[in-house]
Amino acid sequence: MRWAPTAALAAVLLATTGCGSSGITRDRLNTAVAPTFANLYVLQQSLRGRTVTSASMRAKAACAKGGPSTPDQGAGNDWTCTVTWFNAGPAIPETASYQLHVQTNGCYSADGDGPADLNGQQMIVAADGATVTNPLWEFDGCFDTT
Repeated sequence: MRWAPTAALAAVLLATTGCGSSGITRDRLNTAVAPTFANLYVLQQSLRGRTVTSASMRAKAACAKGGPSTPDQGAGNDWTCTVTWFNAGPAIPETASYQLHVQTNGCYSADGDGPADLNGQQMIVAADGATVTNPLWEFDGCFDTT
């Protein structure tokens, strides 16, 4: 049984692989979601015949995982993000909510929770009267986890 110590060591190494801190954090997710949302908002507004720039929106995301007793890190389908931005005119913030599924590689899928006229409907009516896919209904993105 000369291989027993080697097998035991291999089992311990395998069991502890990936036990370090996750590269998926609230700050990294916030930094990834806000510009993706802003760019898709610009596209949506363009489809509706309006001109907006992503820089003028000053979009910010506030993401959290699972609730107050759950650390805001790691992969999972229990992330929520609230995106806040400003439109031209009065400095009144607007918000949109998303449920996120974040994978271990840093890629995520965001599913809009409202408001309905912004991200709660799969299809929208474009400025030319055509029915088109709403770019803010669901979207995907990735971020660096290292």
